[in-house]
Amino acid sequence: MNDIKDLDTKIKRLSTKEVESDTKPNSSMGIAMRLSSEMVAAVFVASLIGYYLDKWLKTGPFLLIFFFFLGAVTGILNVVRTSKMINKD
Repeated sequence: MNDIKDLDTKIKRLSTKEVESDTKPNSSMGIAMRLSSEMVAAVFVASLIGYYLDKWLKTGPFLLIFFFFLGAVTGILNVVRTSKMINKD
């Protein structure tokens, strides 16, 4: 019965947001690594898609180039969105 009361008090604390945050603020190195990895991942994945589509459709490097730039734009948008979210906190 005591466990139920403990659970009830924990739920009430969480619902009223009385829980203190134990997280440390983001370090600048961690933020830089996160943003750079998002950029590199977007370009890498898009380039792979372009490469394999070119290979499959035998269209030369056209889709590779198109998807490379598409990945770069997507990576930049992800970095901007993430940095706005980090600055909001």
